[in-house]
Amino acid sequence: MKNIRHTCSLILFLFSAAFACAASIDPARVAVVFNQSLPESVELARSYQKARSIPESNMIGLELPDREEITRAEYQKMLEKPLRDLFDKNRWWKRGRTPEGVIVAGENQIQVMVTMRGVPLKISRISKAAPPASETQKDPAPTPANPVQDANEAAVDSELAILSYDGHSLDGPIKNPYFESKSSVAEAKLPYIMLVGRIDSPSFAICKRMINDAQQAERTGLWGRAYVDIAQFYPEGDAWLRSVAAQTSDAGIPVEVHGWKEVFPKHYPLRDVSTYFGWYEWNVCGPFVKPGFTLKTGAVAVHLHSFSAATLRSETANWCGPLLARGAAVTLGNVYEPYLSMTHHFDKFQKKLLEGATVVEAAYSAIPVLSWQGIVLGDPLYRPYLHLDASGEKVVADRPYRALRVAKMLNAESDSKYLTEIERVGRAKSNPIFLESLGLIHLARKQDAKALQFIREAKAFYEEPADRLRCEMHFIGVDRDAGRIAMAVRALRNAETTYAGIPEIESVRSMLALLAPPPPPPTPAGQKAPLQKK
Repeated sequence: MKNIRHTCSLILFLFSAAFACAASIDPARVAVVFNQSLPESVELARSYQKARSIPESNMIGLELPDREEITRAEYQKMLEKPLRDLFDKNRWWKRGRTPEGVIVAGENQIQVMVTMRGVPLKISRISKAAPPASETQKDPAPTPANPVQDANEAAVDSELAILSYDGHSLDGPIKNPYFESKSSVAEAKLPYIMLVGRIDSPSFAICKRMINDAQQAERTGLWGRAYVDIAQFYPEGDAWLRSVAAQTSDAGIPVEVHGWKEVFPKHYPLRDVSTYFGWYEWNVCGPFVKPGFTLKTGAVAVHLHSFSAATLRSETANWCGPLLARGAAVTLGNVYEPYLSMTHHFDKFQKKLLEGATVVEAAYSAIPVLSWQGIVLGDPLYRPYLHLDASGEKVVADRPYRALRVAKMLNAESDSKYLTEIERVGRAKSNPIFLESLGLIHLARKQDAKALQFIREAKAFYEEPADRLRCEMHFIGVDRDAGRIAMAVRALRNAETTYAGIPEIESVRSMLALLAPPPPPPTPAGQKAPLQKK
């Protein structure tokens, strides 16, 4: 009877998962915009056209400058007007005037637009002349009470999302009607907006790899681990990240949460990273600067920062370019200051992805505003979790992660049975990935004794020193959380000796510098010591 019940539960789950993933975006409703004057942009667009079977009539080449930033006048002349004229000529939309006097599309054949590397990234701010000072005014004009309201800089893609709007104010953002949508873009019936994604990165070679990786991951599924870095910066953003961790773990995907104010330490020994969410550093750092570091094929990796996409042409500046250069297939970013509440809400983004949505649908359902600063990078039609039901082509390296997911599906109605099954298989097969995953679940639940028991067993079965070091770092983290700093420092000094020969030792030294900083250098003879604050 138990086996029958499990089988029925699995069949029902697979049916619901398949239903969630069933709605793909019709390629006939996708337009591709590229820079006609840049051969590499043309070639990239053709590669994407072939990969996603985009009709030739939907390929749009424009003469554009090879610059990331353009003025509002350039945007209107080189992008907005030519595209509106083309939509009119091809009868892709029908537009009418609202009672407020704004022209918008009431019908639109194009639901998704894809911009290629070579299409400008952002529109600079229009400086407004200050009002003339009165004879009695001596002080400078005050800073606006609402800086958002006067902001007219924006991401090109976010402006293209409202291409059909004609006559709207350029100041401030516009409410996104697709925000928190539970429908696919086809079902939502919102002809007055388009969902715009971008294939862009530090190089055309990386862009081509992003397209290929999305195709490969849709054949095999995206399998691996999630790493969530909660920086305790603002409660709202921290809550998004905690929700991402909980949702992902509930799906049967191993999740490691780093919950201190600093980000993951330099060269921290990550493994099999299929998902990363974190904040709040200006430039790429931590594990991602280790030479040779790479994410799993098809990985979704996002770091929240106000200027994470200020440029995409660098592998070291900001976050979006560097994450894509290190193997990410998908990331989100901001080209100028967006203010937290008007960025992509990570929890909503991850939820939609786990439900089987495309990247562009997940991204636009997670951002409350348009005509603003947010962009989505990667193949917009890519569905990372298309095979979360454990279907797809089998790859040997994915086996433990597929097995964890199946264990979750088979025991969806009983958490205790799920944990028991992981424990049974982990010990029977001497599987350190299972045992460490079980330890991470208990760490998240503040059940430290159980967690450390399983992590200790995992460490014994791991062969690679970096994996054993990561297990040591879990122990050290528990001591740190409990305020046992002296014990944590002793363990770090032991690890510094034990793992001295591997690059990941930098993570130990980084944490030592935080928990046991060296004393200040002695004051030279004859020089007064600096005054200390009381």
